[in-house]
Amino acid sequence: MEELKKAFYEVMYKYEKSFGETGVMTNLNLWAQEKAGLLELLRRHPNWDEDAKAIVFSFDEGRGIQRDVVDEIAFTMEDLAAEQINEEQRLEDFRIALRAAVNEYSSTLSEQTLEIIRTRGGIKCAEGQKTSRIIGKLCRSFGVDGHERYNAVFAQLSDSLNPLQMLKTALLSLHPCDFLEMSNKDNTWTSCHNLESGSYQAGTLSYMTDDVSMIFFTVDPEVKDHYYRAPRRSRQMFFYKDQTLFQSRLYPSDLSEQMDLYRSIVQKAIATCLGVPNRWVLKKKREDVNECCTSGEGSRQYPDYNYYGNLSMLKTAAAPSHFVIGGPSLCVCCGQAYHSGHLKCRCEDTVVCKDCGNTVPKQNARYIEGVYHCHACLHICGSCGEMIHGTMYPAYDRRGRLVEICEACYRASLEPCAACSVCSICRIIGNAFCHRTSVTAAEGGAR
Repeated sequence: MEELKKAFYEVMYKYEKSFGETGVMTNLNLWAQEKAGLLELLRRHPNWDEDAKAIVFSFDEGRGIQRDVVDEIAFTMEDLAAEQINEEQRLEDFRIALRAAVNEYSSTLSEQTLEIIRTRGGIKCAEGQKTSRIIGKLCRSFGVDGHERYNAVFAQLSDSLNPLQMLKTALLSLHPCDFLEMSNKDNTWTSCHNLESGSYQAGTLSYMTDDVSMIFFTVDPEVKDHYYRAPRRSRQMFFYKDQTLFQSRLYPSDLSEQMDLYRSIVQKAIATCLGVPNRWVLKKKREDVNECCTSGEGSRQYPDYNYYGNLSMLKTAAAPSHFVIGGPSLCVCCGQAYHSGHLKCRCEDTVVCKDCGNTVPKQNARYIEGVYHCHACLHICGSCGEMIHGTMYPAYDRRGRLVEICEACYRASLEPCAACSVCSICRIIGNAFCHRTSVTAAEGGAR
């Protein structure tokens, strides 16, 4: 629990949030209590990572050919051809050959389509050649490649006809900080649960403290630990109870191929944990889905599961389970339940000092280099008066009293002596009788 507390603190520091040990531990204790069942279940999976509190998957995610994208780019290529080809019949031949090439929506073409391209396009092409290569040869033959926009349009068309395989790491997680960072500010996208500016920040606590919510997200394959720190490439909520799985909205885009892929990954993981055949019945009708879920009393998450998502039941399930989604939001400062979109109630703003670990009023701390330090753990420079967290140096003020000064003032104090031939003696006697040091001190520097 101590490591989870440190990670929770880390997220609060990152977003400059008010928080206290009481509020954080109240949330973590409720998390441990409510997620106990899911933790016990997911720990049965061979890919369970105890530090990450998640099942970790590595997989290839393919981007399929999107027909509407191919069509749009092909129309643009036809427009370029119309500007380059003056003969009507020749332009018609190009269009027929191009349409034949793209209408199979495949990276390679059938022999029947190749014959059309040979006849109308007048080019040689063989079975097994990439569609994009054949289109390139066709455009060169008809002079379309001479258009100033050709290279850019052809590159887009080529990409759209060649499915891309991407290695990804995915997690089915129960880690408290994965809920807090479900809309990480380092993402290229954000949602209303973002802790920096989202209107449903408290919803991250609600998902964290119910007994059905799991968070599924993908990160770059280079990420090997501390997954909550990494930007999310995609993310969605899954809810599980008694052989029933609910898949909610996918962020940042609700693509059907990704939805199907991620659902199949989670279904297989749950079946593996249960030790049962991976056979599910899928329900997508809104009336069937809506009957199975309600928001918990006092919960503050955005209920997108009321508008998006689907329900899966293991074939051995007699009836779908009912999900109560979201627990009451508990203030991260005092630990009391509250009703707002923020992470805390109207209690005093507090923070936890990174140095001593004490919870102190926020006004009695300073945010320096990404963390809070209480005034008791900071030093005041005897020269510039700044509050410093770091190495301090001894010096004498103008009245001869020993004080501490910051590194910048310490270096400035040595500048007048840099060329002095007796600077080694000054170190011994502490500059007490040095004329240059006295003059500098009188001008406002502390020595």
